[in-house]
Amino acid sequence: MSLEELIEIFDKKLSQTGLQERHWQEFFNANAFILQLAFNLPALAFGDQVAVGGTKFDGSGGKLADYAIRLGLFGNLALIEIKTPKTALLVKRPYRGGVYAPSEELSGAVTQVLDQRHQLQNHINSKKIASKAYDVFTYAVPCIVIAGQSPAADEEKKSLELYRNNLRDVIVITFDELFAKLKALHEFLAKKPEP
Repeated sequence: MSLEELIEIFDKKLSQTGLQERHWQEFFNANAFILQLAFNLPALAFGDQVAVGGTKFDGSGGKLADYAIRLGLFGNLALIEIKTPKTALLVKRPYRGGVYAPSEELSGAVTQVLDQRHQLQNHINSKKIASKAYDVFTYAVPCIVIAGQSPAADEEKKSLELYRNNLRDVIVITFDELFAKLKALHEFLAKKPEP
C-alpha cells in the first residue's frame, strides 16, 4: 500500500462513527509505521496486547498494554494505550472560568498506561527470562495515549494543552494530530530536493 492510500484510508476511518478500540488496534497492527510517528526516536514494534504483569496467583487480574514499542538503539520499551477518535478528552461543561477538566476516559487512560508501566517495570526480569527476550529494557518507559480529536473551541484547546503538557510521564496525542504527522511526512517525501 502506498503512503497516499494509507492517508486516504486513515482519513476515511476518522470520519466513521462506531469504530471500536479493537478496530483501531487492528488498523495500527496492519500499519505499525503510523505508531512510530508518535515518537522522536526510531521505534520498532515489539508487540500488541502485551502482558505487562499484575497476574494474581489464580491467573486473574493480568494487565495488557495495547502496544509495546522498542525505542531507539538501546532496547528501551515504550507503552501505547489506544482509545478511539470519538473518545471525549474534556468534560462538557467548564469547571470554572472557561477551564475544562479532562474527561474520565482521558484521565482513566492516563492512569491505566501508568499502571501498565508500573507492572511492566516490576515484572520485566521474569518476562525477559520467560520470553527469552534479553535485549529489552525498562530504564525509563515513555507512555503515550492516543485518543480523541482536537477540540474546536479555544478554551477547550487551552485546557487540553494545559493538562497534557503538564503530565510528567505521559504524552497525549489525538488521532487527528497523528494523521497530520502522516500527511506532513508525505508532503516532505513528495518534495523534490533542492540542488
